[in-house]
Amino acid sequence: MAQATQSKILSIEEQIKKLQEKKKREIAKLERNIGKKFLETFKLEDKSSEEIISFIQQLKEETRSPINADSMTNITNEKPDQ
Repeated sequence: MAQATQSKILSIEEQIKKLQEKKKREIAKLERNIGKKFLETFKLEDKSSEEIISFIQQLKEETRSPINADSMTNITNEKPDQ
């Protein structure tokens, strides 16, 4: 009986590991897709990494101002059309 319990535990641990790996793959896929969409949206496909990072920093600074922060809140609170 102890052997059966141990076997079940190992099986569950293997399933957990497989699911964690699947989660990592899905996150990586999501990041690639979102990154691609970001680059396309802002026409950054032909820019260097340094230029893209600079653009992101600039965008980050612009969205920190009170006026832009309010407008960003409104954008994120809008419900998408379905």
